[in-house]
Amino acid sequence: MPEPKYQRIADDLLLQIDQGALRPGDRLPSEPELSEAYAASRNTVRLAIASLMNRGLVVPRQGLGTFVAEEIIPYTVRLSAEQGSQEGSQGGAYVSAVKMAGRNPEILRFVVEVQHAADDVAERLDIPAGESVVVRHAERLIDGQPWSMLTSYYPMDIASGTPLERAGHIAHGAIRLLAELGHEQISYRDEITARMPDLTEYNFFHLPGGVPIIAVDRTAYDAQRPIRFTRHIYPADRNRMAYDLGTLPDRYAGLPKQPPRPPGRPGSTQRAS
Repeated sequence: MPEPKYQRIADDLLLQIDQGALRPGDRLPSEPELSEAYAASRNTVRLAIASLMNRGLVVPRQGLGTFVAEEIIPYTVRLSAEQGSQEGSQGGAYVSAVKMAGRNPEILRFVVEVQHAADDVAERLDIPAGESVVVRHAERLIDGQPWSMLTSYYPMDIASGTPLERAGHIAHGAIRLLAELGHEQISYRDEITARMPDLTEYNFFHLPGGVPIIAVDRTAYDAQRPIRFTRHIYPADRNRMAYDLGTLPDRYAGLPKQPPRPPGRPGSTQRAS
């Protein structure tokens, strides 16, 4: 059976990407231009572009057109290393880990506010739904690209009148501050789910079509109760999750090697499938 015409167009565009004729960040020709170049209908061209979009090779930008996706080098997130202090200071766990990996971390936006606890937050913190909680939210970049979002929720009876309730970074980290407030963290539970992004996540991460996000919900406890609920949002195309259980031999204690470039990226010679 002959290959569908939209697939032949997608293969040709992929070849141009592989050979560098279309480079990351370049704008694809418009639909009318592609229709004329390939003597194809607009619907056929749209199918070809959708095929590349579903593989994360091109991304639409509203009102601007379709662009070759920037090449992404995944970052390995070590979930077994406590992440809670990362909101604390520019030298926190997250920033330090990213720098150790030879990457450039940046906090794009940091917001502190009081909200009424939604049902899922109230359940994790074991408080009545609708009760006030302190929320600390950060949007984070690596190498100038949106990489992850962090939102932490604190019960009001713990956070009220403390630096947790005020805007700005916590110089020595949230975990140490909680301990100083009499709530030493002794354990946590992670719940990891994958889902499609909501509109806010899609727009912030500039996600290609079909890329899910990984949500890591961490509930931290002192000896008596939950003291913090944190939701980490990671796009699956640029993050890998890792746990180290126990003490690894020194030669293996570093981060895993980065995965190979996915097929169909610049520099590869594989055809679209």
